Amino acid sequence: MSSKNKLIINCTSTSVVAGEFSSVNGRLVLQNFKTQELLYDYSNQEQWWPALEAALKALRMSGEATVIAPAFMLLTKTIKVPNVGSQSQSDVIKFEASKAIPYDLSEVSWDYQEIAKDEVETEILLVPMRTSEADRLCKAVMAAGITPKKLEASSILDYNAWKYCSLEEDVMLLNIGARSSNLIIARSDGFFVRSIPLGGNTFTQAIADSQDKPFEAAEADKINFCNSAEAQKGGNPVADQIIAAVKSSVKRLGMELKRSVLNYRRKSSLKPPTKIYLTGKGSLIPGLAEALSEDQKMSVEYLDVLSHISVGSSVNQQLLSDCSTQVSELIGEAAGEIVPQSVGVNLLPEHIVKDMAFRRKRPLILISAAILAISVLPVSICLKSQISSAESCGKEFSRAIPPLQEHIDTLAANKENAEKLIGKIKDLEVLARSKANWINLFVDLEKRLVKLKDVWLDDLRVVRTGTGAKARYDLELTGKLLIREFNPDNPDAYDSSKAIERVQSLLTSFKESSFIKDYRNVKTDPSNPRILKFDFTLVVNPDKPI
Repeated sequence: MSSKNKLIINCTSTSVVAGEFSSVNGRLVLQNFKTQELLYDYSNQEQWWPALEAALKALRMSGEATVIAPAFMLLTKTIKVPNVGSQSQSDVIKFEASKAIPYDLSEVSWDYQEIAKDEVETEILLVPMRTSEADRLCKAVMAAGITPKKLEASSILDYNAWKYCSLEEDVMLLNIGARSSNLIIARSDGFFVRSIPLGGNTFTQAIADSQDKPFEAAEADKINFCNSAEAQKGGNPVADQIIAAVKSSVKRLGMELKRSVLNYRRKSSLKPPTKIYLTGKGSLIPGLAEALSEDQKMSVEYLDVLSHISVGSSVNQQLLSDCSTQVSELIGEAAGEIVPQSVGVNLLPEHIVKDMAFRRKRPLILISAAILAISVLPVSICLKSQISSAESCGKEFSRAIPPLQEHIDTLAANKENAEKLIGKIKDLEVLARSKANWINLFVDLEKRLVKLKDVWLDDLRVVRTGTGAKARYDLELTGKLLIREFNPDNPDAYDSSKAIERVQSLLTSFKESSFIKDYRNVKTDPSNPRILKFDFTLVVNPDKPI
């Protein structure tokens, strides 16, 4: 059974790659494939935007598409959150994301992917992107006549490609781009992902430094070296310098890979990867696979995803073969609807999502409006004759209105005076109730702090907004929480989630008070593992004024 075609566009730092996929009986079929190089100075990153817009227009494609954002626009952060139930889990993740993401959440479009889960906690991969850059990327895509229905992260798509190709467990997927490399350690029950700030441009810069040449000239030498078997022969100064620069860069990359594997094993207590699969345009440098194999002491192969898909007759086979290392993200996104437990996020800004939803409804709204207009036509003809007689009656009523208006004005003035008096009475009632509420509020808070234990308040500030009956009060609290579970002789055994759970218990206890309506602006300072500093704001229940 075949599926509807899906257009996917991958925006990388050096090219735009587009593919149109369908699926037949669980196998992907590539129906259309195009690519366009970005023409700009790679050392000037700001030139990427106009080059991207020109490349998208040169593709001459239209319709709805999934757009893959490049890794250099993304952040990836792995966190662990306690399992607190499906209803509150999203709130816990949002709270942890506000601490882990180095921007205010209002400034980013972010989503998350569950990596692994047990009875106690869930491992989450956060993927944020600056909203300004997401807007700019979507604007460039729409200027080319393409509607972005999803904004996917390139960082995790190779995992779907790995699952679709049914490759072995515990392997490293290394996608080497121009500005950075993306690393995924894949296994069936989860994955580890990290972005490494080394890529094809790193090799180019090493070549430029070794030859004392400008970046553009070194890039030309590198491309000539990759495309010419004659240039790859040793014995000439340029080839020897490029080979030496590649080996130097591989050592830097190798150190990052070993550091990533060490971090992976420290967090997961799992066995290390046994093989590396290379992909990405930056992996095409001759001798890179051999150098990595020698440095990492493991087998290195190129990720062959094309052998697992079917190709339509309209696809340029030679072009596809030349771009074999640039399609893994496309296939990973296309396979997301086929493979079980696939991964993916959507970083489309909220205002674009709402605009797209309205656009889908617009034809239905227009049709409904037309039907409504036609349906009322007979009624309007019938009513036309009645309007003229109603106009004469209206004139008679108009003559009777002035005397009645005088009575209305008098009643309105009396009502205004009555409302002023009622307001003053309510202000006095609020003042009377608040006198006792202050004492009861502090007694209630003290009982809850004593019950929780090992908690003390350093400061309490009252913030008042409004006046009289409309006055609203916030209590800004600052305090500390003693962590008795922390053992300075064995700091690694300490579980920081316990402290967070205690802070959450404190907040929940306060919210249960009849004097407190809600809490907000929760902040914690875990710099001292023995004492957790916190501050938050309690919103006083307006029915219990103070």
